[in-house]
Amino acid sequence: MKKTLALILLPNAALAHAGDHSHSAVMENLIHLITEPDHLMMMGAAILLVGLVFLRKQAVKKVGKK
Repeated sequence: MKKTLALILLPNAALAHAGDHSHSAVMENLIHLITEPDHLMMMGAAILLVGLVFLRKQAVKKVGKK
């Protein structure tokens, strides 16, 4: 687990794409965000984290009601 976390946090392990993020058009920004693998992985990780926090809060509420 610690090795996996270390690999995720290392910049070289992120496999980020080359190029800048200074697109001027809104649609270019949206297309860029949903087509680049590194952005998709970060969005997936954020959704997973929010889901886990939500489930944790629900579990704590159930334990408190008993």
